[in-house]
Amino acid sequence: MNHPGSEPSAASPSISRISRRHALIGLAALLAQAGFWSNPLSAMPAPASAPAAGLAPGSMLFYTLSQTITGHRDLSAGTAARIEQAMRTNVPGFADRLPRLGALLVTDQEAKTLLAAATAADSGLRELALAIVAAWYTGTVAGNAAQGTQSIVVAYAEALMYRTVADGQVVPTYCNYGPLWWLKAPPAVRVAAPVAPKPVPAPATTGTPEPKGKQAK
Repeated sequence: MNHPGSEPSAASPSISRISRRHALIGLAALLAQAGFWSNPLSAMPAPASAPAAGLAPGSMLFYTLSQTITGHRDLSAGTAARIEQAMRTNVPGFADRLPRLGALLVTDQEAKTLLAAATAADSGLRELALAIVAAWYTGTVAGNAAQGTQSIVVAYAEALMYRTVADGQVVPTYCNYGPLWWLKAPPAVRVAAPVAPKPVPAPATTGTPEPKGKQAK
């Protein structure tokens, strides 16, 4: 303890330095956290049930076609818009064939019905329908080297192929609990019931039978 008028103790500069050090560490942690959440690779993927409101008429048509031809009604509207843009770049004649394929849509139509109608109308429409399915399931719009286009990766964790095996396999490169698992609520605390020991069977009877001469008469 320092009395009035006395010289400050030698510990004061040390305490000041520690405080500044802790402040710098805290600031660095905040900056690192801000950089982490701004990283596109760490961002949470858009929910699959994102509404399609506000889409342009062309995008709304592609979104509805995607829902019908894949059989999934809970597709992400944002992902649909990105796939459409990539297909306009990589798929020749996409802008002309999209409205023609859309004209075959019927309310509550099944995927196989739409594909059959596209096949009967034009082989090019069938190819477009299958290309839309491939883009959604792989998350990638394939390119064509002969046409000077490269494949465009649109989505990874949202690729529909991972839904097919979701009951037994997580998205590759993610941990077994799935992407961003730490954001989910922890499981309820519970105590497992004691396991009763299994009964041990009695040992088999062993021994050597006596010779016939020694057996009781």
